Amino acid sequence: MAAVQTDQVTLTINGQSVTVPKGTLILDAAKKIGIDIPIFCSHPKMAPVAVCRMCLVEVEKMPKLQPSCAVYVADGMVVKTTTEQVGKYQKDVLGLLLINHPLDCPICDKGGECPLQDQTYQYGPGASRFEFPKAHFDKAVPLSDKILLDRERCILCWRCTRFSEEISGERELALIQRGVHTIIGTFNDEPAHSNYQGNWTEICPVGALTSRQYRFLSRPWDLDRTASICPGCSMGCNIQIDARSNRIGRFQSRENVAVDDSWLCDFGRFSFPNFQRTGQERPRVRRDGSLEEVSYEEAIAFTADALTRASGQVAGWASPADTNEELFLFRRLFREVLQSSHLDHRSTGVADADPDDMTLPIADIERCDQVVVLGGQGVIDAAPVLHLRLFKSERKGVNVHKVAVADGKRALDAIPAEAQAVAILATEADKQAAVDLQAKLATKVTGSVRRLIVTTGPNGRGAKDLGILPHLGPGYASLNGQAGKGRMQWPGAGVKGLYVHESSPLHGFTPTDAESMWLSSLPLVVFHRFKASPLDEVAHVILPGHAFTEKYGTVTNMEGRVQRIKRGIDAEWVREDWRVFQQIANRLGASWAYESVEEITGDLVRSLPPYAAVNHQARALWSERP
Repeated sequence: MAAVQTDQVTLTINGQSVTVPKGTLILDAAKKIGIDIPIFCSHPKMAPVAVCRMCLVEVEKMPKLQPSCAVYVADGMVVKTTTEQVGKYQKDVLGLLLINHPLDCPICDKGGECPLQDQTYQYGPGASRFEFPKAHFDKAVPLSDKILLDRERCILCWRCTRFSEEISGERELALIQRGVHTIIGTFNDEPAHSNYQGNWTEICPVGALTSRQYRFLSRPWDLDRTASICPGCSMGCNIQIDARSNRIGRFQSRENVAVDDSWLCDFGRFSFPNFQRTGQERPRVRRDGSLEEVSYEEAIAFTADALTRASGQVAGWASPADTNEELFLFRRLFREVLQSSHLDHRSTGVADADPDDMTLPIADIERCDQVVVLGGQGVIDAAPVLHLRLFKSERKGVNVHKVAVADGKRALDAIPAEAQAVAILATEADKQAAVDLQAKLATKVTGSVRRLIVTTGPNGRGAKDLGILPHLGPGYASLNGQAGKGRMQWPGAGVKGLYVHESSPLHGFTPTDAESMWLSSLPLVVFHRFKASPLDEVAHVILPGHAFTEKYGTVTNMEGRVQRIKRGIDAEWVREDWRVFQQIANRLGASWAYESVEEITGDLVRSLPPYAAVNHQARALWSERP
């Protein structure tokens, strides 16, 4: 006879039977069978508070209506969500919320995606039974240089204050005053300094918290929404690119529980102005000391001829924000066509990468019992959303040790020998210290010890995997004596030509003082980029390229997860970067015949063993392409 599962509970909601795990809220049980219960204060990532009373339901054998967002299911429970009493209370709650709420939907930034607006239509009264003048509160109160608060619109759901307490742990927002005078504010009205303020605007169920960048900019139905990946860092947070009239209006979060847990940092969220294109640009070639506009064909021919003259003594730098497909062709252009191993994507010299750097998935951090953040705040600065994952882990009982690299001995002593799962987080600059600490901990603890290295750029991990390194090939294979020089060594390595490819101003080629002097003396500098930069002054060829937000492709986050980016805005007059690589290579004697990014993806995963595991995902990665 089969054993009875005691961790499951069966109940009835509106006549439908549903079985859910013990500890499930009535609200979530209803969602499982497609029953909608209106909410304002409830949020799946935060503890229940039941302050808005919008989700009241009838529960058999309970004398009063119960908040479904705060009551857990019980075996045999009978719940009704659409009774006359429930409907009356929903109308009353909405009527009370609208007593002082301004009816300024036509100018409110939340209009069109406002839960209060939607639920008033669906559950609210047709007209208010109150006729007295509305109370007024301050409008457009600056909480920081990023966020404005319209206190008249606030319905005191506590979502923002709870985020500040439960999710980020910063406690920068609080409820001030009492009763009808209650408002949201910061301590002593000082500006908020949180790195996660943009999340306040997303979780706000009304238009009380608004972004300065998006304020009065657009209506949601005017936006073209594109699923993509944040270009800010190597975390790989999922985003929606919202654009209107081919201009980005905002980045919004797109939940991926395994990576971002539905949150974004402000650095990534508010970085979109860096990717706004200001006008059309044609390729340029330097002749007689000045840059002249030419066609793509002329610029490609000039570049190919110049690279031929410098063959074997040419270096290539590809941005850690390039797609995997671009990096794949860039490496082939240099290693196979130009026969050069002077290839890099790094800004500084750092320790070698290897597959062991990504044995710890981001989501597993909260499943460990000990976490060492080697480098402390430096690790968080490199991937800010990690802070939210670490704080969540601490709330779940994980011991998090934030230590300076020089205090590795303290971290070693702090980890008990009986630890079952230990995580080490570090930046690329401190990778060797992380490896040393891991080796020592492995001999001390009884459980596993894994590390996760925060790479630079949204595709720094992909650049390493694909061999954009002077001393290692794809999959970290040895070059068998054919190693080249890294970026830091180029000025003294006899390099006669440099090809720079960058697609993100956030991770561009920023020359040091020494490099600036060297660049001005080079016979050839090819600058293939999205936006103008000081490097234009020394470039012999400028090839307009696409921004991170203007292209299709895949990127690999720091844990090795391959994710797809999509074109959020169009720049059809700019030739696709991979096509330029192909045309240069073919002019130099290659016979590449790619017709699409999908074909490059297929070749990439077939030729690179470490990426063979994502081969079955290749079709899925492109299945949504219009």
